[in-house]
Amino acid sequence: MWTRALSFALCCAAPVAGAHPHVFIDTGLKLVFDDEGQLSAVDVTWAYDPLYTLLLLEDMRLDPDLDGKLEPAELAQLQGFDMNWIEGFEGDLYLDADGPIALSPPVPIETRLDGEKIVSVHRRPLAAPLTVNTPVKVRPFDPGYFTAYAVTLDVGIEGRDGCEADLEVADFAAASDLLEELLFTVPQAQLEYDFPAVGEHFSDTVTLTCVSG
Repeated sequence: MWTRALSFALCCAAPVAGAHPHVFIDTGLKLVFDDEGQLSAVDVTWAYDPLYTLLLLEDMRLDPDLDGKLEPAELAQLQGFDMNWIEGFEGDLYLDADGPIALSPPVPIETRLDGEKIVSVHRRPLAAPLTVNTPVKVRPFDPGYFTAYAVTLDVGIEGRDGCEADLEVADFAAASDLLEELLFTVPQAQLEYDFPAVGEHFSDTVTLTCVSG
């Protein structure tokens, strides 16, 4: 998913465990229902932090005058920059309703430069449409906590009435305490390639509920 710019950010970060995460993404979610009233997709908005945006633009040689505006040709070059996922990458999006919900590969929708942030929007279709009879939990997170996601953008529902999407913000203090405890069990030299999979504990959670009928 990442470009050389992110590698640059990593090598310049302080070589300590506390350097995680390296990328910060404001996240928005739209839960999309089909004509049959089934949950069929999740539209995901990623707004990258200003530092990563700057590094990426420099890496791609875009916006050389640093005016925060891209020409049409530059925008075309930026489209889909984060959609070339490596095999096994789950898209840092996890759905669960009495068990994991399988998602299909992403469908790019839009990439733009919004002030100091690159904003990318893509759709994750469900592998099979889902009748929402029980609560569906939607969580954006990177298991290795290299990237930190925070659901600070809009959360919405499209295509059906009678549903609600409630946001529960992660308990950052508790997650940080857990991370600190785990770091004592992993040798410092090992952290570079075997960082504890704590991202789930830092994850905001959106819970989708729908009334029957």
